[in-house]
Amino acid sequence: MKVIVTGACGFIGQTMAEYMANKGYDVTGWDVRVPDEAISGVTYRSVDMCSLAMTEENLKGHMPDIIIHCAGSASVSDSLANPDRDFELNVGITHNLLYAMHRQGLNRTRLVYLSSAGVYGNPAHLPIREDDEIHPISPYALHKSMCEDMCRYFTENHDFDIKIARIFSAYGAGLKKQIFWDMYHKYTDTGKLEMFGDGTESRDFINIEDLKQALYLIATSDYEEQVINVANGTEISIREVTDMFARKIGIPENLVKFNGIRRTGDPNNWKADISLLKELGYKQTVSMEAGISGYCDWVKTC
Repeated sequence: MKVIVTGACGFIGQTMAEYMANKGYDVTGWDVRVPDEAISGVTYRSVDMCSLAMTEENLKGHMPDIIIHCAGSASVSDSLANPDRDFELNVGITHNLLYAMHRQGLNRTRLVYLSSAGVYGNPAHLPIREDDEIHPISPYALHKSMCEDMCRYFTENHDFDIKIARIFSAYGAGLKKQIFWDMYHKYTDTGKLEMFGDGTESRDFINIEDLKQALYLIATSDYEEQVINVANGTEISIREVTDMFARKIGIPENLVKFNGIRRTGDPNNWKADISLLKELGYKQTVSMEAGISGYCDWVKTC
């Protein structure tokens, strides 16, 4: 079976390209650049998905069975600073992919669209179910919800086979941004660790080793639901994970501080209902403690 992974040089895309290749799929990785060191079993193509013509040209004659759409901007802060760019790199490229698939008659190709729990904003209750209302509180989350609407349009009007994975807080070795990367560099740059908020904020984390399992199940399983939460169904406070991280890195307790400032676009508390994901056979394999330990071992080598 043929698989295309878009954004194949990114954190999740690279992981999924390698994972699918190791499972015996014929994998083609798309990205704006081709990596210096290719993953064994993955054929790379330099594709600028901001161009509809280039996107369609690279689909011609390919006839993939699965497309895992990992490409796109993934930064709330960047989306606040430059919403036009975030729109192009999320809504624009997804529009181009969907229309290129339509023009090439690929409506029965399984498309897995990587959305975000950010679309929920600050939910009315926990745990969050897939059918709960969405309330984006950042341009990034708004653009993800717009992409979901496009996916629904093509499903309902052109009989597309699209699954929407709403990923909560993904992390793991190889991720050079977001909370744990920022923690490490705050400490190494300043000699202390100052965190935003008051530590009571919470997230539902999922390690990349478990995320690839979840996305594989979504890509290959036969089920009716279109939207599915991707998380572990466990709420953990930012203070708890900060303490875990500080202990592993060796940051003294008196050098860890929460400044009480809530950042624009950041939700307060998250916990996912993952009943649907579990029905597909998902089981967590990496605990939070083990995941942070592994990340700290990796980040020290960077």
